[in-house]
Amino acid sequence: MEVSESSDRRAVASLRYLVYHIRVTNLRPIKTTYVNESVYEALERAILHGELPPRAALNDRRLAEMLGVSRTPVRDALHRLEGSGLVERRGRHGWAVAGLEPRDVEEVFELRRVLEPLGLERLAETWEGAAVRELSGFFGGFDEPLRREQYPEYLGRDHDFHKKIVACSRNSRVIGFYGILEQQIDRVRHYLSYGYEGRVEASLAEHKRICAAIGARELESAKGLLLEHLNMVEKTMVSFVESQDLERIIRERGIGE
Repeated sequence: MEVSESSDRRAVASLRYLVYHIRVTNLRPIKTTYVNESVYEALERAILHGELPPRAALNDRRLAEMLGVSRTPVRDALHRLEGSGLVERRGRHGWAVAGLEPRDVEEVFELRRVLEPLGLERLAETWEGAAVRELSGFFGGFDEPLRREQYPEYLGRDHDFHKKIVACSRNSRVIGFYGILEQQIDRVRHYLSYGYEGRVEASLAEHKRICAAIGARELESAKGLLLEHLNMVEKTMVSFVESQDLERIIRERGIGE
């Protein structure tokens, strides 16, 4: 009888340990993960929207104070942003927002001219009905001339259109790489939106012609119009950066102060 009671006590003790052990091992650092991702997103957004302008020095201690976090998630975020090309090393322990030069724009568009036509080529293999309908009507809700208050919505639609074209490649590595490239595209697009008058109507017309060619299932026409559009946008962006309008906008709007 004593042996049985002793065995029961050991079994209960083992069960209590097991329950406790399961509870402990199932704990996850949810808050820490959330903080790390939130810090990264906050810094990424500040760079893309120009609140942290090109070549601005980044002090991890000051950024941590501004965000109300420790320096560790800030450093982790800076490392990730360095990997995506938005942040550069400065010395052994410092960082700075990557500069924005004409060559940066040219390199981005060289890659776009490779990746985006691939999406159209893959789409043309089947001309899948749902994808064709979606792309051909992508800018149907916009009429010329666009009002200034419509620019943010239009630029967002522009972003989604080109992303959708790349998604038609059905190549996960191409799509993933384009996702990194998008950060550079969006960064320039944000600054350009301040001085986009005179170009936005032409851009809308170009997009609608690309959509019409896709709707007609004319691959070569769609590719030619897409490349023509990318060349025109590149020319506009390079001219914008070379003209020093970027620096003027930063000064006038107090970006990064």
